[in-house]
Amino acid sequence: MYQFGYAFFVYNQLQSAVRTGARYGSTTDFDGGSGGSNFQGRVRNVVVYGSPTGGSVAHVKGLATSNVNVVWTADGAGIPQTITVSISNFSYYAVFRTFTAPNKPRATFLYLGQFISG
Repeated sequence: MYQFGYAFFVYNQLQSAVRTGARYGSTTDFDGGSGGSNFQGRVRNVVVYGSPTGGSVAHVKGLATSNVNVVWTADGAGIPQTITVSISNFSYYAVFRTFTAPNKPRATFLYLGQFISG
């Protein structure tokens, strides 16, 4: 029972972090000039640390920015239409078992921010 409860707790923390990151990504400026690398870094930091500038302690124990995937769909001009944030290659131990959810949790939001081309 403890395993299930703890696994559910961690998954809920991950889901909350992913939704927060996707929500942030959907409203922040997209730097088209850098191919979105600065944008991805800021979104990953929000998911892991709760701040676009980063931090030192992850909100979910063991989660790193390398576990966060940030993908966007774009129109013909390269302007983002949707932002999807997911967690990959992240495992957490709950007493007697390790849990891993491939590309989950995941959240997708419509992009409402400003596209900066330069």
